[in-house]
Amino acid sequence: MLLINLVEALSAEEQQKVLKFLKDNNQRGDAKNILLFNYIRKGKTDCLDERIYGKPSKNAFYALCNRLQENIIEVIAAHSFSGETSEEITCLKLLLASRIFFEKQVLPLAVKTLQRSEDLAKKFELYSILNEVYHTKIQYAKHQKSKSLSDLFNEANKNLASFNNEFLLNMAYAEIETGLKKNPLQNSKKLVENVFSKFHIKAEDTLTFKSLFQLLSILSAAAKQQSDYFDILGYSTTLFNIVKKKSHLIEKHQYYYLHMLSLMANIYFRTKNFKKSLLLIGELKEKSQDNKFGDIFQEDLTLLKALNLIYTNQLKNAIITLEDSSLKTPNLNLTLAVCFILQQKHQKAYHLLKEFQHSDHWYEKKIDLLWVIKKNLIHIIVLIELEKVDLVYDHFQSFYKRFGNRLKVLGEIRILTFMQLVKLYFDHPEDNNSMKLKYQLENSFIDMSKKPADILMLGFYSWIKSKIEKKDVYGVLLNILDSSSDSNPID
Repeated sequence: MLLINLVEALSAEEQQKVLKFLKDNNQRGDAKNILLFNYIRKGKTDCLDERIYGKPSKNAFYALCNRLQENIIEVIAAHSFSGETSEEITCLKLLLASRIFFEKQVLPLAVKTLQRSEDLAKKFELYSILNEVYHTKIQYAKHQKSKSLSDLFNEANKNLASFNNEFLLNMAYAEIETGLKKNPLQNSKKLVENVFSKFHIKAEDTLTFKSLFQLLSILSAAAKQQSDYFDILGYSTTLFNIVKKKSHLIEKHQYYYLHMLSLMANIYFRTKNFKKSLLLIGELKEKSQDNKFGDIFQEDLTLLKALNLIYTNQLKNAIITLEDSSLKTPNLNLTLAVCFILQQKHQKAYHLLKEFQHSDHWYEKKIDLLWVIKKNLIHIIVLIELEKVDLVYDHFQSFYKRFGNRLKVLGEIRILTFMQLVKLYFDHPEDNNSMKLKYQLENSFIDMSKKPADILMLGFYSWIKSKIEKKDVYGVLLNILDSSSDSNPID
């Protein structure tokens, strides 16, 4: 239901603003719109029409939902105009005033007001408004004594190039996002390279805050699909350094900046730079406090902190972080299940996995395909550890039936190879010390390009390696990390 999704997306501050708006505009104290809003924000979303009207009343309920939805849109729009768009509104007001002054022949004030609009628009990278400013300047060029016509044209063309750059990046962002959605496991690096080439995208200081965020999001999404964050590390760092130079814009673009902190913290974690990752997590935590967008990033904060703790030999603290969190999202619960596997508390991991009540199709739609595959792999590992033989074979068959052909078509060999090794180990546990199996294991995880292995892939590798060598899985994982500082950790 659209209204439920809308209410759930509101921050605590926005919910209070909506409630105040409803109370101020309602004629009656027992207004049903407040009742409906409170039910939804408290998670009581079943049989809402009966809760409100005391009996099934679909038509009246439908009308009530539409009115409440319009009220929420009005509040959010008004709040946005008083906040993030205040500079845009000021620029437009100054621009409009200058045009009126030109028409009324109040020329000195018109020129001065137009210049104020230009200066403010430049400061906040408002290229679309600057186009209108330069259009007006050129229209009344004979009154612009401070600049030659040639200089004015050059400034207008330079701004138009920046505007087009931003527009092209927006199209590239949409094309890549659509491509990844249609084909989640395609060669995303190649997709990004092709689209960047098509739209002539490159990192420049002239890119706006939003454009930099979009670029970083594209790179991060591609790296996630390929489990290769090393390939984007240099470019991502360049983009983030450009962001840091625009410190005067951080307050205006809080959401984008918080999101970029989260993305970069994850990129540094996935490339094993735990120190930088933790520094950005600390900054994200600090800037999220008392921030209207803070709630949005609480899951990212908890997950990134827990992951860094896991891979820096602080497993118990990672578990405390996850268990103490008020959030119980699929991502956090799956990470907690991994922690229990590393602790060899497989029964606890099993009970946690049983709490995932929805179908794989539902999780794929809500999260993504890679997450669903990871969940299935973890489930099979837990079943093997608990020696639930029949269930293991059922899950093997189910996995190949559900994902086998898709993975083959998409050329995702690593996952299929890992599954073959797991099945080989499970079918012939008596042979698990053989040199042949060890050789297959190590060679199947070596990237032919000799790039460092992705840190999360090492978790799966460590598990099967620990079974073959009959060693503690967490110890194996930490040893691999220790040996990976100067070389491929699989070598």
